[in-house]
Amino acid sequence: MRIAEHHDVPPLGVLDIGSNTVRLVLFRKQSTDLEPAWANWREVFNMREPCRLGEGLAATGEMKPANLAHAFRAIRDFRRALAESAPDAYIDVLATAAVRDASNANRLIDLIDRAFGAPPRVLSGDEEARYATLGVLYGREHARGLFADLGGGSLELSLGEDGAMTSVPLGVLRLLEQSRGKHGRARTIIREALKPVRFIRESESETLHLVGGSWRAMGMLHRLLQREPLPQLIEGYALKARKTRHFAGRIVREKPDRLRPYLRRSDRADTLPYAALVLRRLIKQSGVSRVRFSQYGIREGLLVDWVRQERFSAPVNDRQFTLNLDEPPT
Repeated sequence: MRIAEHHDVPPLGVLDIGSNTVRLVLFRKQSTDLEPAWANWREVFNMREPCRLGEGLAATGEMKPANLAHAFRAIRDFRRALAESAPDAYIDVLATAAVRDASNANRLIDLIDRAFGAPPRVLSGDEEARYATLGVLYGREHARGLFADLGGGSLELSLGEDGAMTSVPLGVLRLLEQSRGKHGRARTIIREALKPVRFIRESESETLHLVGGSWRAMGMLHRLLQREPLPQLIEGYALKARKTRHFAGRIVREKPDRLRPYLRRSDRADTLPYAALVLRRLIKQSGVSRVRFSQYGIREGLLVDWVRQERFSAPVNDRQFTLNLDEPPT
């Protein structure tokens, strides 16, 4: 393998406006001879800010002003970092459930338009499910089974890139608020939301691929408690479904303050039991035999899509655009 920076190919960036976090990731082409083609690209930059845009959305239909202000500051900081380290990057800005559902989303959309020169692409639930599935394939090209991406505002499910897919309103922030902190009520909400998704049963005895920060945190926590070496990435960590469901039950019973010291991201402690509740129900309803944790998600899925279409060769309309280097908005 020949490793080198390909300066004739600009870096590709994804600004992901999620319901729980806002994250900027940059990928650079560092080799030419790996297969599949997207394996030649590596993440070189990753900034994250827990803005919780989905907080309060279930009750009011709006993103909270304080959380919007937090997101504004994060986006400005990310933009400055890009201007300094990768002004030639092609940037795609994606927004998911919170922006999709909020009645005041235009405030955030307008700021992104001014900062980056084009509005964000607000993904539909099916688009989000597809990119999450491609993200799993980025790490394991021939993955099969049930793919599940849990965010702050929604849960995306699919049976593969060309299989059935859907989005349901089961994000961890949404569940925390709708259940008013009551696990019994949360179980009912989860059961009723997943009951109509009939294709879940088609993955019986297969693998459940988990995408999303909450489930990555669960995988890391399991490794820690098993006294296993903690890698930088959780990619590929796998457990039997029955064992995973038992461990998820332990998380549900723990208080957030007891979980917090063991998590790399302590801000996930109060929502982790709700991620565990969703996982327990998915395992039971699907009948999968194995659970696999993926480090990757919609950002890497977008990279796979880019590389397949060779979209890195030139910007394509307003869905992939260069950084606006005018003065940032105030």
